[in-house]
Amino acid sequence: MKKNKKYSPRHAPSFILLFLSRGPNYGGAILRMMEEEIPCFLGDSAMVYRTLQHLEEEGLVVSKWDMPDTGRPTKNYQMTEQGWQNLFEAEEDIRKRTDNHLFFLSELEKVKKTKS
Repeated sequence: MKKNKKYSPRHAPSFILLFLSRGPNYGGAILRMMEEEIPCFLGDSAMVYRTLQHLEEEGLVVSKWDMPDTGRPTKNYQMTEQGWQNLFEAEEDIRKRTDNHLFFLSELEKVKKTKS
C-alpha cells in the first residue's frame, strides 16, 4: 500500500483526544508524543493540525492562544465534555477493529502453515 500525501489515519482524532486527555497542549507537542509513543505512527504535522481544526469545528476541543512574554505564541487545545464523550465512544470501535485484526492474523497463520 502506498502512503498518500494526504494520509489521515482513521483513528487520528481518537489518538489526538487520547493525548489531550492528559491535559491541554499544543499541536507540536501532540505530534511529538504521537511520533514517540504510537508504535507505527504514519501521520505528519499537517495531519495533526488538520485533525485539530476538525475537532475544534466539531466542538470536541477548544483552543486558546498562549502569549508568553518571551518566545512565540502557541495555540493550546483542550478537550470539551463532548470530546471526552467522543473519546470514550471510540473505545468500542477500536476494540471491534482490534478483534477483526487479531482474527485476520490468526487465520493468516493457518494459511501460511498449509502453504509451507
